[in-house]
Amino acid sequence: MPDSVRVQTGLLDAIRLWELPHVGERGALRVLATCRRTGRSLATFFRLPEAVLLADYELHPAALTRLTRERDEHDVRCRWWAQRLAAAGADAVLHGETGYPRRLAERLASPPAIVALLGQRDVLAQPTLAVLNSRAVDERVVRASHAAVHAAIDQGFTVVSGGMKASHRIAAVAARAAAAPRVVVLDRGLFATFGARTDSDPFGFGPRRGPLDARRTLVVSPFRLGDHAAAHNGRRRDEIVAALADVVLVVHARPGGIIERVALAALDRGQSVLSWYGENAGLVAAGATAIEEADLATELRRYLATE
Repeated sequence: MPDSVRVQTGLLDAIRLWELPHVGERGALRVLATCRRTGRSLATFFRLPEAVLLADYELHPAALTRLTRERDEHDVRCRWWAQRLAAAGADAVLHGETGYPRRLAERLASPPAIVALLGQRDVLAQPTLAVLNSRAVDERVVRASHAAVHAAIDQGFTVVSGGMKASHRIAAVAARAAAAPRVVVLDRGLFATFGARTDSDPFGFGPRRGPLDARRTLVVSPFRLGDHAAAHNGRRRDEIVAALADVVLVVHARPGGIIERVALAALDRGQSVLSWYGENAGLVAAGATAIEEADLATELRRYLATE
């Protein structure tokens, strides 16, 4: 990575916070809230003496050590990550800062403190639709996903999906094949997904990777840049997919399962949730709209909720 890659101060500070040990999403949000309450910038936070850090911030001892006795090593490591991100044309954006996805800030009770963004942010200027499913892929899921994606594309929607789960990949690949705008939410870090080739699209089914259409794709990750997938990451990914979607189509949601809970939370926020053929009675009873495939051919915008 060449040292000549320029790194913006805000990007470096976001990664400095992200890479602190034992400081997860909630811990990072607490740091940001405390900085705002005390009138300190995040850059100032990293220069504070140990006594102030101990008194004002709820930090794990390992994070406190990193900010004091290991400060120089931390800065070198974070600068390396920031240079990689900048060289890829990507960014890491703090909650509350310009460029942070509005839907996440407004819809999630606990939004990610930091998100990595790669690609075209303008795809979020259009209405958005996501397809969620909680069981293994079968012919019904494929048919529903393709029908919803193509209806969304024809009617000027951006398609929101995950990247690695098979049912999410159907939507991601269908949107890519149609050269349509899409958002792909990761269940791991940006570089854990792409490796060194952020110009290649990893969201397919075959072993070969085609080029990433960065003009029509926005990749979003709430996870540290190098973090690999973990069991609990899938739920967070699905929460973010749903929060980014103005219309959420649920093909199958196991009663009591994660997808049902994610969809119920979306309903509570006033979002529009559709149940494929009304299969999930619990969602329909909670306010979801039962639809059939023929309903997708008509104007999808009528399902947009007024929040």
